[in-house]
Amino acid sequence: MLTLIALLLGALHVAFFGVYLYLTWHHRYWQKRGLLTAQPLTLLGTYPGILTRSRNLVEDIQQVYDKYKGKHRAVGVFVTRQPQILVLDPQLAREVLVTNFRCYRDSLQSDYIKDARSDKYARRNPFWAAGETWRSLRSDGQAGVSTHRLKQAYSIWEHSGKKLMEYLTEQVSLHNNVVETRDLCFRYTADVMADFIWGIDVGTLSRPEEPNKMQEMASKWTSYAFYMLSIFMASMVAPIIRIILRMRFYPMETDDFFSNLTHESIKLRLRAGDSGNRKDYLSHLLQLRESKLVSHDDLVGHALTVLLDGYDTTGSALMHALYYLSGNPEVQQKLRDEILQNLNSDKSISYEQLCDLPYLEQCVYESLRLSSLIPQYTKICTLPTNICLNPQQMLEVEEGMTIMIPIYQFHHDKEYFPEPEVFRPERFDNGLHHELTKLGHLLPFSDGPRICMGRRLALLTLMSALLHIISEFEVARGRDKITIGGDSGFGIVLQGDVKLEFRRFVR
Repeated sequence: MLTLIALLLGALHVAFFGVYLYLTWHHRYWQKRGLLTAQPLTLLGTYPGILTRSRNLVEDIQQVYDKYKGKHRAVGVFVTRQPQILVLDPQLAREVLVTNFRCYRDSLQSDYIKDARSDKYARRNPFWAAGETWRSLRSDGQAGVSTHRLKQAYSIWEHSGKKLMEYLTEQVSLHNNVVETRDLCFRYTADVMADFIWGIDVGTLSRPEEPNKMQEMASKWTSYAFYMLSIFMASMVAPIIRIILRMRFYPMETDDFFSNLTHESIKLRLRAGDSGNRKDYLSHLLQLRESKLVSHDDLVGHALTVLLDGYDTTGSALMHALYYLSGNPEVQQKLRDEILQNLNSDKSISYEQLCDLPYLEQCVYESLRLSSLIPQYTKICTLPTNICLNPQQMLEVEEGMTIMIPIYQFHHDKEYFPEPEVFRPERFDNGLHHELTKLGHLLPFSDGPRICMGRRLALLTLMSALLHIISEFEVARGRDKITIGGDSGFGIVLQGDVKLEFRRFVR
């Protein structure tokens, strides 16, 4: 009996030792290559919050950033057991994103998608795609959100802006000036995106009392995708479970819904006989179908690419912009003065005039800096290359290695942005945001060939909504406390209800 117990204990020790070796096998990886290592925990790696969910990834990165920034251009870290490079120097970030892009062409999510084998619409989105597939998808989709196309479709934003004002006026009257702003912003982005992508009025602003299936599906679709990003990252400890569990980024329910929506929208457009007259994204999809013979699934993938850029992140960006403006009445008044001086006599404004409002653009970029809704970018080395750590030392980067760029940390670094937690649009006077992007300090849309494809779309949606709201209402903080904290694992954002006061502006 004692012999059996001894054998069992021995086997248990061997098993534990095997697991320990598996989890720590790579922990000398960076030391062997001459890169300083941020000491990992045995199972949890450098960022324990990925597995424990006890704190946000931004907070884990911040600890490493604060300890080593200014002393090193980069440090070695471990995401669970996988080695990774954490960039600490904004100029190195620019090398990765722009000047040496050919060696860092793919992103981390394009590596994840290889394991999401049944996710047919995610793999048709440039955000998830890799290599030549990414290049082809981006080329086909980008023409539909070009400056020229958005200018042609600008009446959609004007129309949605009017509906936004009618809805907001009604809500202000019903709720004594207090409006839940998260719901307001997502109703607006759902309305304008449904009109632009599918050519339909889904009623989020015009029929608010009715249940809205499109917005319900859009919210379920985006929240699931971002949640699964954190799950895929946590599964790096044992990637095989992604295939075993058949993990995917988009729920099958939303696949079916948006496939049917795209099919019905195309059928309605063709039946109306005006497929080339309305210059929206649906007309671009029809052009693709005719000129390149793309499949229905390809068309749905392109439609969902625009939805990803224009609904959730843009709605969140608008909510944060209104929150920051509500706490800074002097900034808000300066913005209102600029808007009112440029409105036409009928309170309208042209596409060119809207894009030429410098202080409005500054307010948008300052809000994007503070909120940092995409707080990290992670790239994959696709061709072996080198990183200059210092004048005496080069680091060889192997193909397949991942490199994280800590956008949130750059945006909140007092060396680059004095008093970083203060909302100060004047930081970007005279178009300075362009220069700060070149320095790697300001990267709300990333940079280089993989810069956000929907950047112009998002900026138009944000600027149009703010123009309508600020010209008609004064926005102020309400009595209810609004908190900012960690979300499902990636960002530090507004939490829960965001109740702001909207008071009719009297000229």
